[in-house]
Amino acid sequence: MRYLVFLAVAALTSLHVGAAPSIDVGSMFEYMDEKKRTLTKHVYNHGDSTAYVKVSLREVAFDESGREQDVADTGDAGILNKKEGLLASPSHLIIPAKGRGALRLVHLGGRERERYYRVTFAPVMPKTLDEFKLDENAAEQYQKSFSAGVNLLVAYGMVVIVRPEHTKFNTIVRKEDSQHVIWNKGNSTVIIPHYSACLGEVCENLGLSHLRPGQKKIFPLDGKKYKVFLKEGEHSRSVDLEG
Repeated sequence: MRYLVFLAVAALTSLHVGAAPSIDVGSMFEYMDEKKRTLTKHVYNHGDSTAYVKVSLREVAFDESGREQDVADTGDAGILNKKEGLLASPSHLIIPAKGRGALRLVHLGGRERERYYRVTFAPVMPKTLDEFKLDENAAEQYQKSFSAGVNLLVAYGMVVIVRPEHTKFNTIVRKEDSQHVIWNKGNSTVIIPHYSACLGEVCENLGLSHLRPGQKKIFPLDGKKYKVFLKEGEHSRSVDLEG
């Protein structure tokens, strides 16, 4: 699903390759099951200097054609004055070189339907009196630790799928005319971790995709044999489709 792919790159000056932080957010997708209100996300810094990371959130939705739309620009991911939606604590991470930081994600408010959030982790150059609360000397020393030049600080995004409070899976697999159809008639996303398409003994393995509620995935009757793995919450199964 194209809405589950996100990568933002922010270019900053005065960074040297050998000294720059390098963050790793692991999986680009997280799922909050119906019985959970919180989850923990670990962010790693594989670089040689401390990473100062700002976390931001925004909720997204999809129209009938599948196009993504912002529900609201929540901006700062912090907890203050927030009564609805996803929040992150803390909203700013300080991760030492070769270390890791932990982020706690909490969902507040209604879950009558499935909800989707983009979470962005952006390394920044801290300044005095900003959210990282560095004093002037500490900020100056951090900036001096980098050599002159141009480099990139890379911001990574992930998507959190918050399942509805009463999750129901109902995945229909059937043959229609000249195609096979997998139809998600439930109220929560069905994960397809991977599937294969084989023509004779030649097989192609294809990666992760998702079926939001109401979506269909089409497999043509083209002589290939498809093996599709479906993950519905905690339950997994596979289906074989032949052309």
